Amino acid sequence: MFARPLALLASAGAVLAATPAPARAAASISWHKAVRIEPSADGGVQAVSCPSERLCVAVDGTGHVLFTTHPTRGAHSWSRPARIDGGTPLTGVSCASISLCVAVDDSGRVLTSTHPTRGAKGWRRPLRIDSIRASDGGYAGLLGISCPSTSLCVAVDGAADGDVVATTNPLGGAGAWRKVRLGVTLTSVSCSSSSLCVVAGTDHLVSTDPTGGRSAWRDTGGPSHDGLISAIDCPTTALCVGVGFSNRVPGLADATGNPRGGAAAWRNVTVAPAPPSLDAGLLDAVGCAGDRLCVALDSADNAFVSTTPVRGGWSGPNLIRPNPSSQQSAISCTTKLCVAVDSAGVEVTGVVRG
Repeated sequence: MFARPLALLASAGAVLAATPAPARAAASISWHKAVRIEPSADGGVQAVSCPSERLCVAVDGTGHVLFTTHPTRGAHSWSRPARIDGGTPLTGVSCASISLCVAVDDSGRVLTSTHPTRGAKGWRRPLRIDSIRASDGGYAGLLGISCPSTSLCVAVDGAADGDVVATTNPLGGAGAWRKVRLGVTLTSVSCSSSSLCVVAGTDHLVSTDPTGGRSAWRDTGGPSHDGLISAIDCPTTALCVGVGFSNRVPGLADATGNPRGGAAAWRNVTVAPAPPSLDAGLLDAVGCAGDRLCVALDSADNAFVSTTPVRGGWSGPNLIRPNPSSQQSAISCTTKLCVAVDSAGVEVTGVVRG
């Protein structure tokens, strides 16, 4: 006597299974007015990290840090620059949460904070974790850092043959960091989780054990035409997007939906036109709002946007800062907003919609 009800349920289940899920609306980004958050005399803003919509932390070229807890509220929401590293240029910052931020400088030192909204008093003194020297005799310095959690931070240095410096205890002092030489020129790093990190430069290398030795890193190739990836962002374990340039074009994007895959998993496309217009620059920053939208920036304050980076679709350029005078850009995104900064001390926030 249960045959007919069971048949009806089976039929209903088949209909439900056949009904496609509603399509997700395409995302877009709406940029606020650009604002100056510090004078360029302070070295300009070099890097920014936003662990949430309620905190963004930026560092500059003369050892200052500044922050905002309301990035959509304009210049007045940003703190005054606070010196935490003498006059040494800070080159990167990554906040794993609102209670852990880690910054690096161009002398191979690291600084940590568990209270990033307390200004200079919230930061510990700098500790040297990389002593590699450049060809001019100075320190090669650290170029970037990524902390996907409070138990992992991975940094890259400016050595010609590229070192990764990593720790599972960011607050554990200089001795908690381990350095591994990868043998390629590196510029940037992004870790989407404690078990997936990608470093990039002349090549991109992936690791599922980023604190392991050299064998823990696998080379997955690099951009075409002898290009260089200047920045990379891996917002999830299923998306990595790198941007950079080559000796032929000022703007390249290298993206994959399978970071653990080999070189064939990456797609390289031209983003910026070649030859570039007079007001264009080289692509030097990228940030992704989860898997919804990615923004690439060039050094002349133009933004390029993609909702399908793995397929190679990009729109732009769109000038997001009037009268550009910067030489370097940086960007950090959450799923709801992107905060872009530049070396002229200008900031602009974009709200992600859709």
